[in-house]
Amino acid sequence: MSSASHSHKRVHRAIICVDIESFCRPGRNDAQRADMRRGLYDVLERAFTWAGIDANDRYHEDRGDGAFFLVPTEGPQSRLVEPLPFHLASELARYNQAASPATRVRLRVALHAGYVHHDPRGVVGTALNEAFRLLDAPVLKRTLHDASGDLAFIASDQFHQDVIRSRRVFDSSADRKVRVTVKDPHVEAWICTFSEQDEAGRRYQDALGRVRAALASVDTTLRKAKDVRDATVQKVSSPVPEVPDVGLGELRDRLTEIDEPRERHRWARLLAGAAELERAAATALEQAGAALADVQGPLDVREELRGRLGSLQVMARNLGRAEDARLDGLYRSAHELLWTAPCDLDAAESAVLRYIQEIQDG
Repeated sequence: MSSASHSHKRVHRAIICVDIESFCRPGRNDAQRADMRRGLYDVLERAFTWAGIDANDRYHEDRGDGAFFLVPTEGPQSRLVEPLPFHLASELARYNQAASPATRVRLRVALHAGYVHHDPRGVVGTALNEAFRLLDAPVLKRTLHDASGDLAFIASDQFHQDVIRSRRVFDSSADRKVRVTVKDPHVEAWICTFSEQDEAGRRYQDALGRVRAALASVDTTLRKAKDVRDATVQKVSSPVPEVPDVGLGELRDRLTEIDEPRERHRWARLLAGAAELERAAATALEQAGAALADVQGPLDVREELRGRLGSLQVMARNLGRAEDARLDGLYRSAHELLWTAPCDLDAAESAVLRYIQEIQDG
């Protein structure tokens, strides 16, 4: 992420600080930490972009196991509370689906606002110090430890009053007021659930994961169906149906479209779109499976007839008719049809039925 250009004057900014849980725990090596940092910045870049907070509106500095960001309070500030939590939850789920247990990322997030001063070496300000104290609060660490998801949020009392409670698009009644005692005697803050966005973000990414898996299965199944059809055409002379497209290309286009940041996207609409796409992918997978069964069917019929003919030959021997010339001729006729490529299934089935009838009549 590129840092926006700033003058050296004192400016009022919204502040968002993030920190990776247990980044320095024993047993985790530097290569794993490097993977986690790459994952963190990929998650943040995608989440900010999805939330409509442009790179030119963001200043950031790295903190090793986390980072902080400054955004203008005029417009982007409101996006820190809707829809950024949805996209953070979604992108974390996306990363963690592919991460190993040792490189899984869970984040503490602190939200605040205040004046900061830019100088040639970075940013200073009491508000920034306060934000990091919130980020290090034991109550926030306990909240993340106990959370079912991968995120825990804390907001300063001022930010909660000025920004969060003023947003009417979601219910903040589940937020709880806490006292933070890091360095200062105590400051008041709020543990913010953003539960609707958090759950929806995870459900959204889970649905897209299932869509990706389903489309991969569709592709594999269709490829197998085409290979089987080629083999069937060579081995069986009966008509073999073509393998249908089942709309795989269109579904891939829809997945690409829904998974690209667009201004018109809203998180509730994204969730509904993912559910609809998942149903369409499941239908395509059923159709691909049916197509495979259709082209495999003639070969299965041939194998079933071969097995039946062998069983009938054993039956004839058990009945003492191994030397019956007529029965032997019927067997050879059916056997030749079933072991000649391409096999005429109708003729082979009729030959097997004649063999059965002769055994029963004899």
